[in-house]
Amino acid sequence: MRVRMAVLASALVAPLLVAPAAEAAAVKRPAIQYGAKGKHVKYLQTRLKALRYDPGAVNGRYGPDLRYAVLAFQKVNGLKPSGNVGKGTWAALAKPKTPGSVVRNGAANRVEISKKRQLVVVYKSGRVQLITHTSTGSGKRYCHQGKCEVATTPSGNFKVYRKINGWRHAPLGDLYKPIYFYRGYALHGSRSVPLYPASHGCARLPMPHTADLMFSIVPIGTPVYVR
Repeated sequence: MRVRMAVLASALVAPLLVAPAAEAAAVKRPAIQYGAKGKHVKYLQTRLKALRYDPGAVNGRYGPDLRYAVLAFQKVNGLKPSGNVGKGTWAALAKPKTPGSVVRNGAANRVEISKKRQLVVVYKSGRVQLITHTSTGSGKRYCHQGKCEVATTPSGNFKVYRKINGWRHAPLGDLYKPIYFYRGYALHGSRSVPLYPASHGCARLPMPHTADLMFSIVPIGTPVYVR
């Protein structure tokens, strides 16, 4: 009797474990893009949130937060980051890839910044907690107050040493909820987070939702790996 009950329990639980992927594969979904509304958009938000992206509020409206989440998902899954959701993206949502770690034997709680893929991934207890699009140093020369430098995000192993809960009006621009990990370099919210490296060296984050979330889950002392 116990064996029979165990088999029955397994049969009931198994469909729940595969339901999101099975549903994504089984239901024919339309192509959607920025500005769309409806149940398919809501499903997209729900699915991305379950996969640790940050689509913002699950409200069935395709706005800026969802677009940034789609861009990050498309990059992780080897798709051209366009923000448009068609057959390729729906198929990837059914069988999603996980972001490859940029370091070996990194700390269980850590932040990884990939300059090549323009992605930030936060890990808690070795598991992905958040995946987001970013824009790092442009690599271009710039001058400020008579001093010229190249806009580069430094590679290396760092630690969060300071956080500011609000805006910081820095000499090179405004930083929303900056999380400093090396000198004046920080992860921070920005009004502009394009698909290409564009910052003076910081790692820009979509705001306000993703920047708020990052600020809340990354404490001082967290290792930051930049590659």
